[in-house]
Amino acid sequence: MKRDYLGDSYDALKRLWQQTLAAWAPLFAEPRFIESGVRHEFTLLTQIPILDAVSSSSGHSILNDPDTGIRHPDGKNQREGRTHIALPTIAMQLRGLSVKAVVTYDQSLSRVGDHEGQRRAKLNWLSDRGLFGIYYESHAPFLFACSDAHTLSCLRQRLIAFGLPKSRFLSMSD
Repeated sequence: MKRDYLGDSYDALKRLWQQTLAAWAPLFAEPRFIESGVRHEFTLLTQIPILDAVSSSSGHSILNDPDTGIRHPDGKNQREGRTHIALPTIAMQLRGLSVKAVVTYDQSLSRVGDHEGQRRAKLNWLSDRGLFGIYYESHAPFLFACSDAHTLSCLRQRLIAFGLPKSRFLSMSD
């Protein structure tokens, strides 16, 4: 999260995710994607605190907020940084103690090609490793990933009960 992006419409969705998950698995932002000079304002706006050792001690969710999104699983030798995260990192986060869900901003799609197919490739990658995910498809797409099907089902039900249309979600079973 660069200062230039703070306050855009995507931040409203992040706050919605925080409100939706607060009572179930509070959402904490992965610090490496939030510039240190903007962290206080980011938390004030989104109500999502920065993940640290103290906050990670109980059941929670993690927000990954790279500037662009998730690397395609077929990408070879693609680095991670503030702009991109790789699927193995998300898988590692899901295997952390007390992590119920990982929410990742993902607008990392080839300008040409099948966007749904690119998202399905990422869902397939998770599934092949025994993990579960759904996409929220909008102008600001997000991947929601969980380590088991029951937790993902609870998460999806929670999002829908909060008022999000079922038609906005893409899963492996769709």
